[in-house]
Formats: sequence, C-alpha cells, structure tokens
Amino acid sequence: MATVSVSSIFSRFQSTVLRLAPKAGEPDPFSKMPLRWLLAPKATDLGFALRTTCAAFLALTLALWMEMDSPQWAAMTTWIVAQNSRGQSLSKAKWRLIGTCLGACAGVALLCALPQEPWVLFPILAIWTGGCCAFATFLRNFRSYALVLVAFTTTIIVLSGANQPDNIFMIALSRATYITLGIVCESFLAALFAPKLETVARAQIRAHLFGALHAACLGVGDLLRGQADGLLRSRALLSSIPSMADQTEFSEIEMGPYSHAGDHARAGLAAISAFLARGIALNIHMQATSPLPEGFAPQLNSILDLIAQLAEQFANAPSITTAQQARSMLRSHMTLSKQQGMDMLAQFQILQKRAPGPSPASHALLESRILQAAIAKLLVELDRVLAHIIAAQADTPKDHFSFDRHPEKDVTLAFNNGLRAAAALCMGGLLWEVTAWPEGSTLAMFVAVTSTRFSSFENPVVAASGFLRGAVWAAVVSFFLVFWILPDQASIETLLASLFIPMLVGGLALRAPGALAATAAAYNNFLPFMVGPANHHRLDELNWLNTTPAVVLGIGLGVLVFQLVLPFSPANERWRLRRKMVGDLQHLASGTLSLSSAEWIVRSGERLAQIIRHMEAAPNKLTEAYLSGAIGCMMTGILILRLHNVLFHNLLPEPQRAALQSLLHSIHTMQGYTLAPAQAARQALANLLPATAHMTNLSVQIDFGRAIGALEVMQAEFAANAVFMDTTRRFKPI
Repeated sequence: MATVSVSSIFSRFQSTVLRLAPKAGEPDPFSKMPLRWLLAPKATDLGFALRTTCAAFLALTLALWMEMDSPQWAAMTTWIVAQNSRGQSLSKAKWRLIGTCLGACAGVALLCALPQEPWVLFPILAIWTGGCCAFATFLRNFRSYALVLVAFTTTIIVLSGANQPDNIFMIALSRATYITLGIVCESFLAALFAPKLETVARAQIRAHLFGALHAACLGVGDLLRGQADGLLRSRALLSSIPSMADQTEFSEIEMGPYSHAGDHARAGLAAISAFLARGIALNIHMQATSPLPEGFAPQLNSILDLIAQLAEQFANAPSITTAQQARSMLRSHMTLSKQQGMDMLAQFQILQKRAPGPSPASHALLESRILQAAIAKLLVELDRVLAHIIAAQADTPKDHFSFDRHPEKDVTLAFNNGLRAAAALCMGGLLWEVTAWPEGSTLAMFVAVTSTRFSSFENPVVAASGFLRGAVWAAVVSFFLVFWILPDQASIETLLASLFIPMLVGGLALRAPGALAATAAAYNNFLPFMVGPANHHRLDELNWLNTTPAVVLGIGLGVLVFQLVLPFSPANERWRLRRKMVGDLQHLASGTLSLSSAEWIVRSGERLAQIIRHMEAAPNKLTEAYLSGAIGCMMTGILILRLHNVLFHNLLPEPQRAALQSLLHSIHTMQGYTLAPAQAARQALANLLPATAHMTNLSVQIDFGRAIGALEVMQAEFAANAVFMDTTRRFKPI
C-alpha cells in the first residue's frame, strides 16, 4: 500500500482552503452559512488557530519537560496573549508579564505579613484588589489589563499558598515562570509567521486614516447640503474615532520604537473629529440664519464641489501623492477664502460710511462674513488632517512629533468597579472559610479572576456572561477528555493529539464575529486547566468532579456579584452621563474647567461612543434623542470656549462684554428645565448686532463676528435641548 506523508496531506489541505477562499472583489459564497467560522474558515483564521494551537502545545511540552508543578498555565497563557494582530499580542504579552511580576511580589508580601490570619487577610486583599481595579479604569488598552492582572495574580498566589505559606516564594516563582514560558512560545511562533510587520502596520494606518477622512468628507458634504444623512454619518464617525485612536497603539508597536506614525495618526484622527465638529456647527449656523445670504451661495457651492472631489480621490487612490495634491487644492481655496473675507470686511466698512447704523444689507454682509469664517476654519482642519496623514506615511528620521489623548478619568465608575471586585473577593473568601471545602480556594480564586478581569468593563454582566459560557463549554469538552479519551493515553504525543481538535476549534471560534469570540476566549483559557496535564499522573475522575464544578461555580458567583453589587443599568448610566455633560458645560462657562476645543471634541466623541455602546440592539427614539442632545452639548461647549477666547482679547466695549458674561453666568447657574441661557443669548445678540454696525476698528469687528456667530447657534441649541439639559429628572424626548 502506498504511504502518504503528513506534509503532503497538509499541503493538499492548504491548497484546498486557498482554492475555496474568495478572491479579492468576489462575493464570499459561504458568508451566510451556519457555523461558517468552523465549516469554511478563512485562511487567515485557520492559520491563527493552527499557529496558536502549536504554540500552546510547545509551551505545554516544555513545561512538562521542565517538571513544572502546574504546566497547564503555560498553555493557558499562550491563548490569553494571542490576539488578532501582532501589535496587540506584543502589547498584551508585555503588560501581562509586568502585571504577573508585580502581582507575584505583592502576593508574597501580603501572605508573609498576615500568615494564618484569614479574617484580616481577606479584607486587606479585597482592598488591594479593589484599588487595582479602580485605578485600572483610568487606563487604556492593555495597561488597564496589567493592573487587573496585578490584582488577580496577587489573589491566586495568596490563595494557592494559604495552606502552605512556607512555600509561598516557590509558588510565586513557579507562576511567573510558566507565564513567561507561555508568552515566549506564543511570541516565538507568531514572529515566525508575521513578516513585514512595519509595512503592514503602515498600510493599516493609511487605510484607517483615509477611510475615516473619506467618510468625514461625505458626512460634511451632506451636512452642508442640508441632508439628514450627513448628521447621522458624522455622528457615527465621531463616536468611532476614540476606538480607532486606541488601536493605533498596536500598529505603532509593530513599526518599532522610533516611529512617530502613531502620534501623527492620533493627531490626524483628532483633526478629523474637529473637521466633523466644524461641519456640524456650520450646518446648525446655516439653519439658524436661513435663508442664507445671496453672496454666500457661490462660495458654498465651490466648497461642496471641492469636498466631493476630495472624497472621491481618497476612496480611489489613498496615497501620499493624493494627500499632497489635495493639500495643494486646499491651499488655493484657503487663500481665496481669506481674500473673500477681507473683501466682505471692506464692503462692510464702505457700507458703514455710506449708511451708518443697522440695515438689511449690512446684516447680510455680516452673516456672509461669519459663514465664510466658518468655512475657512473647516478648510484649516481638513488641511491639518492631510498634513498628519502625509507625516504618518513619510515618517522622517528628524520627526520628533508627539501626540497623545488624555481620556477623562471617571471617578464614579472607578469607585463602582473597585467596590464590585472587593465585594466579590470577600464573598469568595467567606464561602471558603465557612464551608471549609477542600476546593474552596479554587472557588475563591475564580471568583476573584472573574470579578477583577471584568471589573473595568462598563457593562461587566454582559462580558462576564460570555466568560461563564466559555467555562461551561470547557467543562463539557474536558469531561469527555478526562472520562473517555485520556485514560487510554500514556505519552505526551497522544495527549497532544487528543487536545488538537478541541483547541483548533476553539482557535477558529476565537476569530468568529460577535459574542462567540468572548465565549471562545474563556473556553481556550480553561480547557487546559480542566484537563490538568501532568508528568506522573493524570487528572482522575474524582478530582475532576471536585475541581471543575468549583471553577464554574466561582465564575458564576463572580457574575452574580456584578448583578447584585451596583448592577449596571443602561438607563442609569445614560442619566449619569447626561449629568456629566451638562455639568461640564456649566464648569466651562464658569471657567473652572480648562480645556481646549480639540480636547473638548475628543471628550464629546468618547461620550457619544458610550451612548451608542449602552443603547439597545436597535436605535430607538430615546437613543436618537440622547445622541442629538450630546451633539448639542458638544456644539455649545465649543462656542462657550469661543466666547471665553473673545473675552480674553478684552477688545469688546464694556456693555457687550457684560452681555456675554451674563450669558456665561446663566449657563453656569442653570437648574432644572430652563430657557434662561437661550434668552440670555438672544439678549446678548440684540446688544451686539447694533454695536457691530457702528464699530470701525477691524480687530473689534472680527471679535464681534465671532461672538455673534456663536450667539446665533447657542440661542438655537439651548432652546432645542432645554429638556435634555434638565438633569433633575429622567429624559423623556418630546
């Protein structure tokens, strides 16, 4: 009989997968197939599953060869640090290693300080864990994960060494060793199959920036045409930019430590947010001054043609050359816009000399000049975006540009997260101490793992529920392995062969879209633990029946704590978020909150993203009203900052300064449902408009125009969002 080599079988299998995979631009024939991720996986997904399974096997084999006491943790670690991109894997591996080492040191110190004192140890451990989880809320990406890891590594080491405190140092050293082994194995295999990281990362940044800019141009174009889709498109893009900015960190890691492309990418995304905000403000201003002045229409049409042309170029040819050509076109339009602004100002002065005082003609010129200035700012933001896109792709050696976002630190959310984690740990420790269950330490351990891992999530119940489902699936699969398959195995080779299919399926599920990925992550993590491979024995049925239910029950109790202690409510969270938005407007008006316009736009975008994350499966009337109110808060915040800037120049006459200060005071002191800010804006507008017609000083005229433009929009926004800004009661859209 002819023999067939393993390599030939694998090559045939690979060629079949590649042949079935859809070509670029062709529809995927398996896109609607049930279990598509398993029956017809993408080549990249299959490669990820195979690579990570092999890394887990390598880590497990080395751990067994090194006679480690808990070799399953090495295999678990490879699945934990394996991510969709190489940058994510490197970042998670780095911060996991840091968190493990710090947690190990803290665990040793804590148990040495309080040996045989469970009623003191558990409260102090709960305070330590809660503090770590609270501070993790202030951090982004895997830096937050590192602090969470410090918390549950400390807990695992303390609980593992509670019955044998003399060996606590070796327990901590062992855990750090097999965590390091798992990280090294995953990183080694991932590096073998991830060539040209810098090229791929730079292409990914370019695609994200041009894609966001293309969508922004389409949104702003629709806004200036008065189409409803423009606001929806702009709102959705604004809410997605914070997560896109966070993802640039991973591409930055892949490009190396000396590249500033990530800084330029984040700055470019911030400029896109400002471009969208300028477009929304211009749209609101155009609605407030309708009908538009006749002299403004040609300039508006010219800008619409420019934006449409640029959007088409960004979609068809996203490259540095395209960005450079676009900047050249923008410069000519910006020069023309400045010239038109000067011409309007000159015409206004001529009209002042001919017919002093307010008139329909002078008012039309004033409105045209205000709208023209708004378009000039719009073009400046677009030019800034293109400049950062070019810099991100060129990445010159002498470039020392640095840019980072500073997200808002939510103290209330941090306190809630820390309290949940502390309460869960106390509950687990109390159950162990009261029941004296031999596996009580395992239960308490996984209560702590669940409560700390998901404490920094905004909605921990949803995330932890997927974790629980994954643990249940791991228990089901490990049951068949432990009771039927592994008893007949006697070598590492047959052990790995028995685990291959279950782990490969888990790896494919990890790349599946939707909630299945969260379930698969927990399944991959817990399967090695529940199988319990070791050198000189196997996990027998009795030990499995003791250990596995303790793991599942511990995770279930962690989920229960999230439902009982300060449970997450989307409605309550939206109300809290609304109070924060209105409160920040009041602090901006009083000057106690110091932010730039760019920082305010970034903060507003993050809040839009929060509202969208908390909404139901499909947007409803309430969600739409919340999003509209959040956009209104963003616009009024920008205009409050503009009024502060005008007052800082100290050029306006005293009566007009007093009118603006009265408006800011009414915003700062508003309570409940009130139209006082809208009325104050109307009164200030009535004060400034006549004074503008008599003012001849050019610098003062410019500040008058900026203030009047802000007042016209604020008058409309405060009137339209008076119900939203009433934070004394639940928001019910009219």
